[in-house]
Amino acid sequence: MIGLGLGLNAKLRTEAEARVTMACSGGLEVVVGPESEIDVLGLLDGDTRPFGLRLIDGIAGFLFSSEDGNGVQVRTPSAVAAVRSTEWAMRVENRASAVFTREGTVFVAGDDADVKLGPGEGIDVSSSGEIGSVTNWGRARIEEFDDLLGAEW
Repeated sequence: MIGLGLGLNAKLRTEAEARVTMACSGGLEVVVGPESEIDVLGLLDGDTRPFGLRLIDGIAGFLFSSEDGNGVQVRTPSAVAAVRSTEWAMRVENRASAVFTREGTVFVAGDDADVKLGPGEGIDVSSSGEIGSVTNWGRARIEEFDDLLGAEW
């Protein structure tokens, strides 16, 4: 649906085979994949903080069309990722999180550590917040995210 406005504290849920692209301020597009649930938190701590989202379940991809925005901070049940002007995706399954960086840099925080991901790198965070090792994701894992998010991502 084009032009659907989502306000602060809005909840978005997609069904199987559905995808939604949200056009946000600051040149950010959020592609929400099938069977996903996301809360829109709005700007965090005023106008100078990043846009905030909570990915409860499923998958979302994040694309910046400019470097003018304040970035985005995404919380999941097990991790927090914060970025500005990059292309990346995050998936939540059974409260565990997976983060992949296609372009740019993503910072991921769990309960036990903070890490920095570069292009082609990904990380898994357990449901209890334990951060795994940063690895270069293989083609199969990247294609899994691509298939879920579709051509918009």
